[in-house]
Amino acid sequence: MLIRSRAVLLAALLIPVLLMPVVSAQQPLRRGPLGPGPKAVLRPRAVAAREMILHLMSVSPAEQRNFMERNPRFLRLPPRQQENIRQRLAAYNSLAPARRDALRERFELFGQLTPEQQDRARELYHQWNQFPPARRQQLRQGFRELREAPPEERQRRLEGEEFRNRYTENERQVLHGLVDLLPDREEF
Repeated sequence: MLIRSRAVLLAALLIPVLLMPVVSAQQPLRRGPLGPGPKAVLRPRAVAAREMILHLMSVSPAEQRNFMERNPRFLRLPPRQQENIRQRLAAYNSLAPARRDALRERFELFGQLTPEQQDRARELYHQWNQFPPARRQQLRQGFRELREAPPEERQRRLEGEEFRNRYTENERQVLHGLVDLLPDREEF
């Protein structure tokens, strides 16, 4: 299961998290250290928002409605944001169960990235969407090859002639950025 989870991690970086606007609908999320140490972590409000999203993604539509009718945090949101969340949940609920499970898993994995990695993933996602659909398909194939390769082989392939001939400099930079977000193969 961990192997499968890690394998879809990067797919999560390329697919907009269906309910991510729920997090941004909360009061501004501030990132930064909670205490001493070099590693920045999400502040408690962001953690609470992520937990609320995961909760809503894991319960039935009736339980979602009940939660949204009674949860003080949700009720403090502006009406427009509440409606946005309701619409996104309706779209999420209309998906096939396997698709919902995959999105929930991706959201959980995305939440395991550091804030800096999440920012980088969002940046790469926006760059990815600038490519035409046919190129994105080619990039998906190239990324799949890189993801399945051992870590030491990934760099060699990225810098190799085949990739230079197959992808533009900009496309290779996006692939390189995605590869940088991959865990080492031993962690799969």
